Amino acid sequence: MNRPRPLVWWIALAVLSLGGGGLWFLLTAQGAGALGAVVYVLAALASSAWIVAGLAWWRENPWVAKLGRLVVLNLTLGLLTGFCLAIGATSTAIAVAGGWGMAVAFVLGLELLRLALSPGVAVLGVARTLLDEAIRMKLALIFVVGVLLLVPVLPLTLGGETRLQYRLESFLTYALTVIGVLLSAMTILLAVRTVTSELEEKQAFLTLTKPVSRPGYLAGKWIGIMALNALLLAVAGVGVYASVKVLERQPAFDPADRVAVVEQVLTARASADLQPVDASTLQIDFEATLADLRRRGVNPAVYGSPDDPVSRVSPEQRERIKQDTLKQWLTVPPRGRTTYVFTGLSDARDAGPSVQLRFKPKASTAPGDNLVRLAMRVNDRPYANPEPGLNFGKPIPPVRNNTFHTAYIGSDQIRDDGTLELTVINTGAEFGQTAVAFPPPDGLELFYRVGGFGENLAKGLAVVWVRLSFLAALGLAAATFLGFPVACLGCFLVFFAAVGSDYLGESLSQYASLPREEVPWWDTIWLTVSKFVGHLGAGEFYDAFKLVIRLIGEGFALVVPPMARYSPTNQVAYGRAVEWSMISGVVLRIGVVSTGVVALFAVWTFSRREVAKVTA
Repeated sequence: MNRPRPLVWWIALAVLSLGGGGLWFLLTAQGAGALGAVVYVLAALASSAWIVAGLAWWRENPWVAKLGRLVVLNLTLGLLTGFCLAIGATSTAIAVAGGWGMAVAFVLGLELLRLALSPGVAVLGVARTLLDEAIRMKLALIFVVGVLLLVPVLPLTLGGETRLQYRLESFLTYALTVIGVLLSAMTILLAVRTVTSELEEKQAFLTLTKPVSRPGYLAGKWIGIMALNALLLAVAGVGVYASVKVLERQPAFDPADRVAVVEQVLTARASADLQPVDASTLQIDFEATLADLRRRGVNPAVYGSPDDPVSRVSPEQRERIKQDTLKQWLTVPPRGRTTYVFTGLSDARDAGPSVQLRFKPKASTAPGDNLVRLAMRVNDRPYANPEPGLNFGKPIPPVRNNTFHTAYIGSDQIRDDGTLELTVINTGAEFGQTAVAFPPPDGLELFYRVGGFGENLAKGLAVVWVRLSFLAALGLAAATFLGFPVACLGCFLVFFAAVGSDYLGESLSQYASLPREEVPWWDTIWLTVSKFVGHLGAGEFYDAFKLVIRLIGEGFALVVPPMARYSPTNQVAYGRAVEWSMISGVVLRIGVVSTGVVALFAVWTFSRREVAKVTA
């Protein structure tokens, strides 16, 4: 069969599509709906067959071949989605449709990025080349596919037997963790591979002989990687948001579960400041605690003697005593009561019908049923729960020991000055309950709504994007003077140290005893040297070696950026607002300082590397 001319082909397609649609409209308007539906289906089938025939006739054309593959893939996924719906596998159908939509969005976004990087600027040309290279690179493509597939598939792994609140929190935690880990690994591998491969295969020689400077070459690579990360984060963010909305429609266990989903997960909440009724209470407790330590002769070299002034204590040790005093202040003795004041709630009165009191009671000795018995008063009135269907009434029923609980307080109880008083009463003495503590910093918190879930998710992904900017610069810097395996190993070592900076610091402090907070830093150096010499003199070589290892580890932890401090996962998953202070902090500390220092190092090393030899 001879293929028609392109103009004839397009005219025939228009006749089939428009003619069939028009005939369907006329038949339907005249009351022949069944006949109109038959005509519509036949016209649709004929148009589809004509499109497939055109794709086969002009398959030697590159863009037609590409379009044909997309059509086949979309038809296959569409049929798979319809089949899943037909057999009742609604969740699987949603996952397939979600992955399909994310893939289409990624392909369209990639084309838009390539168009945006098309202007005749050398640096943008390098960035566009990197995008094409990333898609061709099988290693990077694995991570791209992983992000596009895992986000819509994760909801299928969540069991329906748990509370909807817990399912949403688990999904958000897993999804953001997977996105962060996969994109971090892809960024490192792509940044290292793109430079080392071009240097090994001498492709960089051609690029650098054109009007592209070495700093411009590295800048173009960095722009290309960050553009790809921005696209993947945007697509993954839309996928996470859509999955959350699908999960939100699932049935909740009870009204309390539904309220928790809306008020504690799919929101952005800020916490109020916690203060004593009398602002001098903590200061008085601090002085009393210090006097007691001096009277009992606890470490006179640090705390001083009873006759010494309060200023004798170092700032570090003063902060430590303050934390101990804070713990005592957040402890309610048996048959006792303590009043706390939450401030800064002026905006919370109009933010919602209620604020959430999140508390974690911890009794050193609880009754045999492991339940803590408390009573609460709000603004010197018995606590009353404003939300229907919740298991917090008047009085509060016994709650499980050492477990987080949430009580709702009506926003109308916030005073005009933005304060709210909460009195906690320990009512379990007759059951053998001892003092009840609310361990700081999250043992007793009051949350109020400051924004929505979508905005909070976008802020969290922006924090992840800034963190990736450092990894991109790190990978490029390592590739300028190291081979692929060694550069990847070094980058991943820095990455693991950065995301585990808090755990690394605690592990080092447990590994070797070193006086860091008890005395000023200049005394710490002298005591460390004295301790090291003392271990050597006593033949305790292993203890001396541990001191050296700890100093090296702390030095390494000092230079890597503290990514653990700027992790938005818990904030987004548990409805806590990603504060602008976190965003500005990650931009300044990681996006500007750490990335800038590494970028300058990359330019310095790359400018001194002999890329090509001039021969005569």
